[in-house]
Amino acid sequence: MYGTAGIPDIIACIRGRFVAFEVKTDSGRLTKLQEATIQKIKDAKGKAYKVTSVEEVKKILDNLED
Repeated sequence: MYGTAGIPDIIACIRGRFVAFEVKTDSGRLTKLQEATIQKIKDAKGKAYKVTSVEEVKKILDNLED
C-alpha cells in the first residue's frame, strides 16, 4: 500500500551489510518482480531473503557474516 512494487518489505544495513527481507505467510509466493529484485540485490553482494516468521529472521541474522 505504501511501498514501491518489488522492493522488499524490510531493508536495513546490519554490520555494514545491506540486508532485505520480503515477508510472506507460509503459503505466500514471491511475484516475478520480487524475485528479480531479490536477485539484483544478491548480484550486488547484498543479502535478500523471503521470510515467514520472526524466528526465521533471527536465524538469518545470527548467521550473517561480519
